[in-house]
Amino acid sequence: APAAVAHAVLTDVAAWRLWSPHVAHVDAATEVIDAAGWTGLVKPWFGPATRMDVTWCEPGRGIRWTSHAAGHTLEYADLITPHGDQGCTVTMTAHVSGPVGALVEAVATPLSAYGQRRRLARLAALSEYLHRRAIVYAA
Repeated sequence: APAAVAHAVLTDVAAWRLWSPHVAHVDAATEVIDAAGWTGLVKPWFGPATRMDVTWCEPGRGIRWTSHAAGHTLEYADLITPHGDQGCTVTMTAHVSGPVGALVEAVATPLSAYGQRRRLARLAALSEYLHRRAIVYAA
């Protein structure tokens, strides 16, 4: 799907449960992330809710955000690389800093990588489905 479609799905908070099933609930003032400064409380099916603070958002290019938990800062990026008008690659990264950030990251990386691969596959399938049916704009 085009980068604009992938970005639209990625930043549509209401769609997160379709491609990121670990998200149980999001409490935010708006359902679309359209700029840095967006914040929301994200509750996974497991564990406590954490505040998500978007630090960067560029249409067709992705988002970066941070969360804080147990004295650690989690920095995430969902980056979109366009490939012409009809395709793109989405890359998800995560970095943990704090007292035992390197240890947390080393322990969590295998499970996180598995989850990211599943989320990326679902995000791609949903984006392509919406694009083929012209449900999402392709600006």
